[in-house]
Amino acid sequence: MALTMKDARRPTLNRTLLGVLAVFGTVMLVGGTDMTKVTVALPTLNEALSLGSVQSLWVADIYALAAGVVLVPAAVVADRYGRKRLYLLGLGVAIVSAILAGLAPTGAVLIAARVGQGIGSALLIAGTVAIIRVTFPGLQLRALAYGVWTAGFSTGSALGPLLGGGLVDFAQWQWVFWINVPILLVCLIAAWMILPESTNPDPPSLDALSAGLSAAAVGLLIAGLKALTQPGVPSWLTWVAAGVGTVAAVLFVIRQLRLPRPFLDVRLFADRLLAVSAVVIAVTLGVFNGTLYLLTLRYQVVDGLSAVDAGIALIPLAAAMAVGGLLGPLLQRRLTQKHVIVGGLALTAVGSLVLASPSGTGHLAGMITLGFGSGIVMAIGANAVMSTAAEDRTADAGAIQESAFALGSGTGIAVLGVAAIHLGTSIGGSPSVEAVYGPGTETTLGLTAFFYALFTIAASLIILSTTRRQHSRTHLRAL
Repeated sequence: MALTMKDARRPTLNRTLLGVLAVFGTVMLVGGTDMTKVTVALPTLNEALSLGSVQSLWVADIYALAAGVVLVPAAVVADRYGRKRLYLLGLGVAIVSAILAGLAPTGAVLIAARVGQGIGSALLIAGTVAIIRVTFPGLQLRALAYGVWTAGFSTGSALGPLLGGGLVDFAQWQWVFWINVPILLVCLIAAWMILPESTNPDPPSLDALSAGLSAAAVGLLIAGLKALTQPGVPSWLTWVAAGVGTVAAVLFVIRQLRLPRPFLDVRLFADRLLAVSAVVIAVTLGVFNGTLYLLTLRYQVVDGLSAVDAGIALIPLAAAMAVGGLLGPLLQRRLTQKHVIVGGLALTAVGSLVLASPSGTGHLAGMITLGFGSGIVMAIGANAVMSTAAEDRTADAGAIQESAFALGSGTGIAVLGVAAIHLGTSIGGSPSVEAVYGPGTETTLGLTAFFYALFTIAASLIILSTTRRQHSRTHLRAL
């Protein structure tokens, strides 16, 4: 049967695009494990390197903080000097940092190496979102690419505790970091061979003040949120960091509105679909990561599982997230982008409600539903942010999307962690770990499910109320 004109124009995957997907998915999987696998290795690291309590906290948290600080400037550099070039640089930084972390003789050196890993991650993310936007033709293929990317990172985050626990139990602690090296080396060679180079013909301005304000805003907000979960950190310091970060964000926006070609085009937020998609990404990722954090600790502290066994128990959550990220784009063949996002939100809300059921009833079904819905939201939400913006605003849209990911990760763990501590102490009458991660976790998951359900209703109404005309413009621009 002959192809119709429409079928002949429909973009399809070729070997080059499949290779790009393989590289991006693998690198993001490794990056996701870096976010979480070190947590279960901390007791061994503390003993091997004689880490103090403050150093131990920095080893766990500095990765995400460094990545968040560099994200927005990295997106600008990618558009000006080449997306492939920045991606290769990010791989090089990540490889060197992993080697240095495994060789670290002291806590200070390990913290410096973790900073390098965070910077490398930011460079890779900035290069990835821009390359996908200009390399994958058509809305559906681009959604698939973002699905592979988000599924890789989210799955890596969920599998991190299992991988970290296994490496600590069956190998030396150095392999928590060194396992990255051979994988990323292969990806470096592959990326050099197959990735196309591109730049923005109208790149953002290199404005030092904007770069400083963006770094301060994202960095201080993440630091303030993460400090909420750290024992011994004065509460006033947390609020000062969050307050100064908010002021920096406001000054950053004012600065961008006055520049002829802004460092980050904040006028993109006038598009309702882009703005609400960024918020949806941040909130959904926060719920997913916060739930993953609480379940990991509950399984180990309350249920007495080892790090490896806890990681195995969480595999359904990781697998469902990956499946959602990959199947979400396929749904766009039958449904609009808006309806797929709303469906993902609904599934995530249902999964949260099931997980909040008493005595762990239905945990497996809850993890699968939560993971599947979150994967859909991450993939299609990322595609909505990037596809809504014009191609000459790739860096701007990418920076918005990346900041949503960074803030969502920090917010979820911090807010849900603090809530579990306070609620567990209130219910149990003492700040014991059994009270915090037993009834504290159950109550926190219940409240999270309730508020996320309300958020889902509000976000869905906003998304579905975007005009048909606006959606049509977005669809045509993305194609």
